[in-house]
Amino acid sequence: MTKRAFTLIELLVVIAIIAILAAILFPVFAQAKTAAKKTSNLSNLKQDITSCIMYGADFDDVAVPLQVSPNGYNDVFVGNSMAVSRIVRNRGQLIQPYMKNFALLRDPLDPNANDATLLNPDGSCTGADPAKTTCMQFNATQRDNHGYNYFYLCPMIGPGSNIQFQGKALTAVGRVAQTINNVDSNWDRSANGSPIGGGNWFVQAPSYWNSGTQWWFGGWAFTSPGNWFQYGGAEDFVKGTVGMNFVDGHAKVMPTPALWAGADPNTSSVFDPDKYLWGGQLN
Repeated sequence: MTKRAFTLIELLVVIAIIAILAAILFPVFAQAKTAAKKTSNLSNLKQDITSCIMYGADFDDVAVPLQVSPNGYNDVFVGNSMAVSRIVRNRGQLIQPYMKNFALLRDPLDPNANDATLLNPDGSCTGADPAKTTCMQFNATQRDNHGYNYFYLCPMIGPGSNIQFQGKALTAVGRVAQTINNVDSNWDRSANGSPIGGGNWFVQAPSYWNSGTQWWFGGWAFTSPGNWFQYGGAEDFVKGTVGMNFVDGHAKVMPTPALWAGADPNTSSVFDPDKYLWGGQLN
C-alpha cells in the first residue's frame, strides 16, 4: 500500500494562505474592537450627562460644580490623596447618586483607564474603610476621562486663598445643544505625546471668552503634542475623533478640530461664536 502525505510544497502553500487571511482579518478585528469601545464610550458619556441633568433638577437648575470643599480648588494641594479626600468632593463623586457606577467615568479607549493606574496612584490610600474606599473613589473621579467644561459651566471665582467653582444656572447657557459638557480627557502626556495616568476631571476651553472665570492656567500649547495643554487636556484616543457630550443631554463623536472650531487656540480668542462649542453665547 502506498502511504499518502502532504508534500512540503503543499504545506507551504497552506501556511501562506493562512498568513494572507490573517493579514487581511486582523486589522478588521482591530477595527471592530475599536468601534465597540467607541460605542461603549458614547454610552458612558450619555449616562454622565444624564446624571448631570438629574443633579441640576435637584439643585435649582444649577450645573454641578467641578469640586466642593472648604477652600475651593486650593484644597487639592493640601497633601496626598488620603488627606485631600477627607475634605474634597469632586464632580464625579457628586453625580454618583444618579450614576451609581464609578467605572462609567472611564473611557474604554484609554489604555490607562484601569484600577491599577487610577485608584491609588500615590500609594496613600491605606487604613480601614470607609476612609480608604473614599480615598480611592476620589482618585478614580479625579482621573476620570470625562473632562468637565468648567470654564463655562462652573467658572473659578473668588480670592486666591479661596477659589470656588460656582455652577451656572443651566437656563443661562445660550445654546444647550451646542455647548460641550464633557469631553474625552487625559491626565498627562509623555514626551512623545502618548496619554499617561488615566483621564482628567476637567479640561480647558481654547478661550475664556465670555466665560466669567477669574482664574485659568494659561492658553493651549497647540503645537506641542507632548504637552497636556495641547488641547487643554482633551484627548483623541482614536486619532482624528473625540467623544463628547452636550448640555442638552446628547453625546456624539466629533472630528478633533471641533474642539477649537470658531477659535484660535494660539491666541485664546474666538472669531466665530456660531461655531464655538464651549459656551459664552448669551440667551
